[in-house]
Amino acid sequence: MTNNRLTLIFSFLSGIIFAIGLIVSQMVNPEKVLGFLRIFHNWDPSLGLVMGGGIALAMPVFFYVKSRKSEGKKALNHEDYDLPTATKITPQLVIGSLIFGVGWGILGFCPAPALVTALAGYSESMLFVVAMLAGFWLHAKLIKN
Repeated sequence: MTNNRLTLIFSFLSGIIFAIGLIVSQMVNPEKVLGFLRIFHNWDPSLGLVMGGGIALAMPVFFYVKSRKSEGKKALNHEDYDLPTATKITPQLVIGSLIFGVGWGILGFCPAPALVTALAGYSESMLFVVAMLAGFWLHAKLIKN
């Protein structure tokens, strides 16, 4: 099997595992997410636990990958890879974060759970994904990096 095919298979399996995790943790339920964001009214801290668990699992892997990169080693599939290099807080970052946060707070969806529920056939999620893709397109047309 070629590297490209293996990469696609592992990417697909990772996406499936991530989607299952979102479903099991109920992060595809906007009311569950909004319950986390309503700090002063029936607050539900479980989203924080899910995020903390995800960070705890991802951090050692990220530091391992970062150490391999600093040693000049390629990815385990022998391909090159890039890591984030930005370190500054820019106006674009702040504005984008605010837009993301307001949208998340209004709808209770962020991109991954919206994709999972859209693929499951929920019309609200499909509308969200269409709007998200339109935003990506608009950003690409208006902001020339």
